[in-house]
Amino acid sequence: MAICCICLEDIKDKNLIKTLSCKHTIHYQCYMKLCFNDSTFFVNCPMCRTKNLNVDKPYNNPKKNLLVLCSPAVEKEKCLKKNCNNCSFFFNYGYCHNHCKPVLSKKYQNVFLKYFYYLFTSNKKGFKTKLYMLDMAKKLIIKNNLKHIDEIILIFSTYFEKYNYSKEGTPDKFYEEHFIKLPPKEWIKYCVDKKILF
Repeated sequence: MAICCICLEDIKDKNLIKTLSCKHTIHYQCYMKLCFNDSTFFVNCPMCRTKNLNVDKPYNNPKKNLLVLCSPAVEKEKCLKKNCNNCSFFFNYGYCHNHCKPVLSKKYQNVFLKYFYYLFTSNKKGFKTKLYMLDMAKKLIIKNNLKHIDEIILIFSTYFEKYNYSKEGTPDKFYEEHFIKLPPKEWIKYCVDKKILF
């Protein structure tokens, strides 16, 4: 039985695994920790230091692929709202579909997944910036009924050009100009500190 070189635990048949370009295998969740730590899917193999270029998705289902990008607790842990027995919804700050709306419905999951992969394969920004950009993208997709990744990229490119990539173009200003609500600060801090998404 193989051992994951990240967590040093056995890789069991029931585990979702990631085969890196070099053919070394690790738990998929361990792979995601590496990706979030480096803010890219193109991480170096912990064993041989070969850059991973395998960014294949593990499933053919957008929702399943989004769930494996999140903390394993998503959709298993209860909503953060006191006395709520519903499970948390992914990319919803730890809340269920009733206590934080709107949620990323099925019709938007594929375009959000494509943007997620775009962001983690093409952008050199840090994890905190990407976290904000994912939250902004989610809200823009829902608010503007966006169906194509190029529509999202154009919104961000236009914004960055408007402020010429200066410090004036802050996340707060982006939310304000696009009439979308800022995420909870405690969610940003927790995700950045733990390098997870939920």
